[in-house]
Amino acid sequence: MSEIAIFFSQALLVVGLPYLVWRIPGMRRVVPLVVLQILLGLALGPSIFGKYSPELSAILFSEASMQRLMGPSWLAIVLFTFLTGLHWQTSELKPMGWRLAWMSVLSFLVPGILGVLTGMLLAYQFPETVGQRANVWQFAIAIGLSISVTALPVLGAILREMELMEHPLGRISLGMAALNDAILWFFLSILLAGLVNDGGMVQETLMIPVEIGLYLVVMLFVIKPLLRWILKQCDIVGDAGLVAVFISVFGSALATEQIGLHAALGGFMIGIIIPRPFKHFLIERLEPLTVVLLLPFFFAMTGMKTSFDITSNTIVSITLIAIVMSMVGKFIGTTLPARRLGENWPDSIAIGILMQTKGMMEVLLLTIFRDAHIISPTCFSAMMFMAIITTSLTMPMLRLVMPWISKAPAAP
Repeated sequence: MSEIAIFFSQALLVVGLPYLVWRIPGMRRVVPLVVLQILLGLALGPSIFGKYSPELSAILFSEASMQRLMGPSWLAIVLFTFLTGLHWQTSELKPMGWRLAWMSVLSFLVPGILGVLTGMLLAYQFPETVGQRANVWQFAIAIGLSISVTALPVLGAILREMELMEHPLGRISLGMAALNDAILWFFLSILLAGLVNDGGMVQETLMIPVEIGLYLVVMLFVIKPLLRWILKQCDIVGDAGLVAVFISVFGSALATEQIGLHAALGGFMIGIIIPRPFKHFLIERLEPLTVVLLLPFFFAMTGMKTSFDITSNTIVSITLIAIVMSMVGKFIGTTLPARRLGENWPDSIAIGILMQTKGMMEVLLLTIFRDAHIISPTCFSAMMFMAIITTSLTMPMLRLVMPWISKAPAAP
């Protein structure tokens, strides 16, 4: 097969197949599309496709062809985090006030603390799960962040499927997920900056916070007003406005990658500072292309790099521990504060279930930790299974409590 034929064969597999499976009658009511995309990525990896069809796998996913998939994968990561930042709209959160802030913080910190304790337990029981560049505390914090994740785009897809987008539960859970993402990226940047500091020269170590501070100053006081001016002068629907947005996204990704944080953080930052009047248009314009076309390439690349043995006691044990800690931590950290702050029990339980979604954000986070050698490939595989299972369980669990949730419409 020619190189072009191989690439489009890959594209047919990674883009078309999960969507066709998702369109099977009844399937979309049970499993979010992202779960099928992640499962396909794992299935195309060496542990399944490579094991049972090594000849075809060697043709379709050779080392050279894998390199060609890296470009769409990198674009997917940066544009996905950019979209996540676009969803962060403080104006929608203000009416909920301090109640939402407390619920959000607790829904992140409670599973996060349990996750850190889980990470310390895993480091003690399974020392091989700690990455080569991480100490026990860095590894434990990474596990804590992984268990605290709530995936905003997947949550939005579930709310649309369950017809809860305009319900108060939808607005509350989306607001909490947005705040969770902001907290997540804050702690992630600190963790990655600390990792860059380790083993560096004194001058290099001192430069890291200076570079981060300079980056934030440029973003907030140069790029943000410049973008506002450009987008007002240009027609955002036309080419000039979109080009300006893409230049800022890619430039920010380059800056954070060079600092040592990760290109994904650069995309997220631009999404936050984009002027509010343009956010909705950019989400409508870019989200379908990113989620349907580009992200499957990222999942495929993730699967290609994931080798696992489902009969491994280590992977099974870590997966079960992570599932229990994640679900218990998110449920307690979300449901009890929601009830304490005025929600009834059915609505509080529903919010606790909705915050279990991990999906794309979890895969991205785990990929960052694996590539930074904070977690081992074995730990990565186990945590991937945790993300798939918890996300898959969200819709079935929510359907169980749907008959009892409040029927009041969302406030205009």
